[in-house]
Amino acid sequence: MEKYRVTYDKEKKDWVVKKDGAQRATKRFPTKEEATEFAKEIAKKNDTSLAIHKKDGKFQKKR
Repeated sequence: MEKYRVTYDKEKKDWVVKKDGAQRATKRFPTKEEATEFAKEIAKKNDTSLAIHKKDGKFQKKR
């Protein structure tokens, strides 16, 4: 099953929404809240799961 992830990019200092296995980010955001809202919508629309990570990369929650 496909999965989207919200992670922090330390080099570019922004939040990234990316589908597992994809080379490039689906979309980038300045805040985690914006990235999470977008990721929730896209995961719901595509009937996939969503993993949200903390700024340090550790797993936070799954939806």
